[in-house]
Amino acid sequence: MTATGLSNLEQIERRAYESMWEDGLIDVMAGLALFLIGFLWVTQDSMYSPFVAPLLVPVWIAARRKISEPRIGVVNFSAERVAKESKKLLGLFLFGVLTLLIGIAWFFLGRHGVTNLLTQDVNIVAGLPAGLLAIPAIIVGFAYGLRRFFGYAAALLVAAVPVAILDLHPGWALIPGGVLGIVVGSGLLLRFVRKYPLSE
Repeated sequence: MTATGLSNLEQIERRAYESMWEDGLIDVMAGLALFLIGFLWVTQDSMYSPFVAPLLVPVWIAARRKISEPRIGVVNFSAERVAKESKKLLGLFLFGVLTLLIGIAWFFLGRHGVTNLLTQDVNIVAGLPAGLLAIPAIIVGFAYGLRRFFGYAAALLVAAVPVAILDLHPGWALIPGGVLGIVVGSGLLLRFVRKYPLSE
C-alpha cells in the first residue's frame, strides 16, 4: 500500500475513533445512567440500579449503528490502537473497582463508628458515591483530552456538598450530574448530525 493510501486509512480510522466521543452518545448514556441510578436510590428502588448500566450498553451500540455509523462509516481499528485503548480501559476499570472497594470500606467503617466519618453536622458518607464517581470522570478527561468530563466531575462534587451538609439521600447528588450529561450529550449529538448529514 502506498504512503498516501496508508495516510488516508489512518485519517479514516482516527475520524471513526474520535466519533465515539464526538457524537455525544456516550455522554447521553452515562448521564442517563447517573440520573436513573440516583432516581432509583431516592425512590427506594435501589435493587434495580445495578441493571441500569448493563442495559444501556446495547442501547448505545444500537444508537451508534443507527445514527453514527451511517454518517462516518465503520472501521476495523488497527491492532496498535486496539491494544492501546484496551490498556486505557483496563486501567480505568481497575481504578474504578479500587475506588468502589475503598468507598464500601469507608461506608462501613463510618457506619460502625470505627472512624470519625460522621460528625454532628456533616454526613460525609451521603456525598461519598458522587465523590467517587467524579474520580473516573476526571481520569477520562485526562486520558482522552475531553474537558467536558471535568465539568461532569465538578457537577458531582458540587452536588455532593449540600447532600452531605443536609444529610440527604446519596441519590440526590447523582441526579444533577446525570442531567448535565444528558443535556451536553444531546447538544453534541445534534451538532454531529448537522456536521455529518446522511447522503442519498
